[in-house]
Amino acid sequence: MHKPYFLLALATVTLGLTVANVTSAKAATWHAGTPKVLRHTWFYNGKGDNKAYITYSKTKSTGNLFGYDATSERYYRLPGYGLKKLKYQSLGKHVYRLSGIQYSPKGSQVQYDGERMTYKVKITSKQVHFYQGYHNYVRKATFTTMKTPAGIA
Repeated sequence: MHKPYFLLALATVTLGLTVANVTSAKAATWHAGTPKVLRHTWFYNGKGDNKAYITYSKTKSTGNLFGYDATSERYYRLPGYGLKKLKYQSLGKHVYRLSGIQYSPKGSQVQYDGERMTYKVKITSKQVHFYQGYHNYVRKATFTTMKTPAGIA
């Protein structure tokens, strides 16, 4: 008499564990491109000349330091390098793992050009926190900027 209840309970538990495994497997899925909240230009407002930018589009990131023009006392973007063919994985609570292939602008070369790089970020509407490197990028620069001079690009 007790066997049907035991088998029914066992089937329910097995079905519940199967559904839980399918749900957790979807969380580890890699998605092509970048999260929409990340697609923007972000600024690192460091001290002195230690200022940087990074721009995310749907499929790539471009970033570098800012150069300083002493005559106008303004900063300009140096030619950028970054990652192409980006993909991301959501780790929960606004934390993402991004992965892409490194590239550099024509005429220059980064140390690991063509290799895959993966890193982790936490994104809010006002800030991107990198777990390595320059830590916090924000949406607005606190310093004056200008267009990159023609001879540098």
